[in-house]
Amino acid sequence: MIDRRQPGLGAVFSVAALATLAAAAAAAAQSDPAGRAPDRVLAFPAPVGEERLDVDRGAMGAWHRIRKLATTASLIHVTAHPDDEHAGMLTLASRGWGARTALLSLNRGEAGANAIGPELFDALGLIRTRELVLSGRYYGLDDLYFTTAVDYGYSKSVDEAFRSWDREAVLEDMVRVIRLNRPLVVVSRFHGSARDGHGHHHAAGLLTPEAVAAAADPTRFPRQVSEEGLRPWRVLRTFRGGVRVDEPYDVEVTAAGMSPWLGDTYQDWASRGLGLQRSQTAGRVRTGGGRYFYERLDGTGGGTGAGARATTRVADSFFAGLDTTLRGLPALLDEAASPEADSLLGELDRLVGAVAEAFDFRDPERAVADLARGLGWVRAAMAALPDAPETRFHLSLKEQQFEEAVLAASGTTVSAELAGGPGIGGEAVLAPGQTAAVHLRVEPPASAESDGVTAWIASRGGEILAPPSRIARRSDGSTEAIEVRGPAAPAAPYFGRGDVSENHYQVSDSADLHLPWRRPALAAGVELAIGGHAIAHSVPVTAPVARLPYGSVTRRVETLPVLAVSLAPSVGIVPVDGPGGDDGMPGEPTVAPIEVRARVVANAAPLSATVRLELPEGWTTIPGTPGMVEHDFSSPGEIVDAAFLIVPPTGWRGEAEVAAVARARGVDHRRGYRTIEHRDLPLARLWRPARMPVRSVPVADLDGVRVGYVMGVGDEVPAGIEALGATVELLDEAALAELDAAGGADSGAETGFHAIVVGTRAYAVREDLVEHNRRLLEYARRGGHLVVLYQTQEYVPSEMAPYPASLPRGAEEVSEEDAPVRLLQPDHPFMTAPNRIAVADFDGWIEQRGSKFFTEWDPAYTPLVETHDTGQAPQEGVWLTAPVGEGRYTYLALALHRQLPYGVPGAYRILSNVISWR
Repeated sequence: MIDRRQPGLGAVFSVAALATLAAAAAAAAQSDPAGRAPDRVLAFPAPVGEERLDVDRGAMGAWHRIRKLATTASLIHVTAHPDDEHAGMLTLASRGWGARTALLSLNRGEAGANAIGPELFDALGLIRTRELVLSGRYYGLDDLYFTTAVDYGYSKSVDEAFRSWDREAVLEDMVRVIRLNRPLVVVSRFHGSARDGHGHHHAAGLLTPEAVAAAADPTRFPRQVSEEGLRPWRVLRTFRGGVRVDEPYDVEVTAAGMSPWLGDTYQDWASRGLGLQRSQTAGRVRTGGGRYFYERLDGTGGGTGAGARATTRVADSFFAGLDTTLRGLPALLDEAASPEADSLLGELDRLVGAVAEAFDFRDPERAVADLARGLGWVRAAMAALPDAPETRFHLSLKEQQFEEAVLAASGTTVSAELAGGPGIGGEAVLAPGQTAAVHLRVEPPASAESDGVTAWIASRGGEILAPPSRIARRSDGSTEAIEVRGPAAPAAPYFGRGDVSENHYQVSDSADLHLPWRRPALAAGVELAIGGHAIAHSVPVTAPVARLPYGSVTRRVETLPVLAVSLAPSVGIVPVDGPGGDDGMPGEPTVAPIEVRARVVANAAPLSATVRLELPEGWTTIPGTPGMVEHDFSSPGEIVDAAFLIVPPTGWRGEAEVAAVARARGVDHRRGYRTIEHRDLPLARLWRPARMPVRSVPVADLDGVRVGYVMGVGDEVPAGIEALGATVELLDEAALAELDAAGGADSGAETGFHAIVVGTRAYAVREDLVEHNRRLLEYARRGGHLVVLYQTQEYVPSEMAPYPASLPRGAEEVSEEDAPVRLLQPDHPFMTAPNRIAVADFDGWIEQRGSKFFTEWDPAYTPLVETHDTGQAPQEGVWLTAPVGEGRYTYLALALHRQLPYGVPGAYRILSNVISWR
């Protein structure tokens, strides 16, 4: 009889959902006692198209999977952010030792800098999540998890971290991940002390051993046991990193050894993956090194705090002395094995060793028969262990690994693609209820037991969109098209937050909790028999999407709502003008209308739709302009932008909110998304309600002021300048080259620009800016104002600024957004006109004061403010200005790019003074 249990599909379906697909599977699931692995283990996102690495394909891919069969070793590596990980250690553990390897990051890196684009905060978190998945493919990760904590910014103390995060909530998440994954070993990246250098790092190091202890205690977070069906788990060993070579340590992991399978050292291979976290590395790849030192914390190593190990022997693996053979598994987990199970597990050890010894890279299919036999023995051993749930858990994972090895060695490939190419608007998108055809391609080996396969298509929620049916294969391996209807539920992340000030995500769907992102909206499953054993396998439904001139990319198909609506700008600013007083606050306000742009995307057509604004009480649209826009959408993917001019009531001050509503087919739609796409990364969509906060800012209107802006990696500063009433011209390479030796026309002033602003990190990404930097300095000498926003070490002030200064790689920053600020030159023109700047202008800032300050500077510069974190020396290199010929140069490292999109009033007032100087 063919065993039809269907594990191994956690990356796409839940086990419970699969159990509904066929009566045989349901019966097996109902008769199966506790002990099978939950579907969030071995759930690393399945690669599609170009995401699969060459070393994981073909014979090499089969070899790596066979290596994993020989051991029950497993570990979780705990970090604070993406790119913290010990990449070489993870790669050696997975691809060298064959250990089941997981990575747990406390947050997604939302508050970091971005070297590849304008995205910040939650949008950056989506990018860094995808970058870490890409890196994890190099490391060979089996699982990647995140807690619900949000990176709120650089923190210099663990106290600040625990003031910002709910410590118990983070701990609960960590405990859940440990109970889900049930590793033998947990390895903290960090030491758990001040030496970690970052409050988040320190917190991760402190919480890791606490989470290990709590995971074993049934009285800690008992709802995970009583309501979520998890069981307490006792980790066998706990280690911490951050140990120095001259200190006691228990394990030294050396990843500098050459892997003949990778053609590189484990460390250098891992560094390639780490370098793909480009938002942080800017694409740089660091090679060399590869020695890691760890101290054991669970009482038998050197982690007692006494500074001495129990033994002077240093191991080269976390698993030294543990019996990680299959036969040794029950004893390792303090469970008894029946004679039948013991015999089977012993035979499995010998079988796996023989398969590895005899593996032929020229003919990997020769291993299929033995691997299929091993799969059957694993299933038989599980059936012979009804009273050993922990052993069954780990064997169920081994069952999945055997299935993957059989498929890889046999050359079986499965793909599912929308027939006729991409969906809506040329993208991999379906609308709810939309009918589409899916082509399955199944190429099983000659040893498959029939010409047909059983296939089905389901949604991520388990909705059966095409029921299981026997489908004949064509000669090219494909099947006839399967008709499906788009799932009813649109795709949106399972996590989100209402405001950037919230430091934990809210979870809308716990089924995918802690995973990088939701499982695929549509997945195709197939079942075929190899060597007398049924193997079920599933893949995301994909579509090719053109990205010329680079060809096409393969995208997972997602479902989007019939209509999506979003508003721009991200915040509405109402400059309230009037005579300023000593407190810097203008008097009676006069206001200009605000332009609000509503973008409507139709993901189904044809249809007629309207879009309108919901305005605060007393607000109106300008007479003669539309209050509602109607449009007939003729094709899916069509986009319409509707502009509205709105004004507040006379004398209005304060805060309000504007919302957009799109309506079609009798249904209101109030949400939209921002598409985030970078080369080599899976596409992401940042979902937001179609709402825009509006606030009054006591700042002079800059109508008539003209600013040139040199965009760097991307930011929203130009939108902030326009909100002040000024006009902005983005200066590309040609525009910079046209600035002649006189700065444009006859002088800097006569270019027509009140100021030229160099955007954040522009010198890191604009070679043309470096080439034409002298033209900008000449513009300043001729009477212009050159403003340079915060830069990284690519900016060398001694060569690129008018006077010497120092901006080292480790330049200072002030991470406490409420750090005290002192005005050093309160009567300087930048502090008095057109707005009187006061200390109150630094209230309500977000995430940080600023970053990358000058550390030394020529006396020609005048520092204007001083600020510092708790315990930090005063920082005066934040905002400096100097006369240059007839004009002026200013270095402004305040984090304006983080404040302006959230309407922080003081940031607008400071920016107004700087760009309007003459």
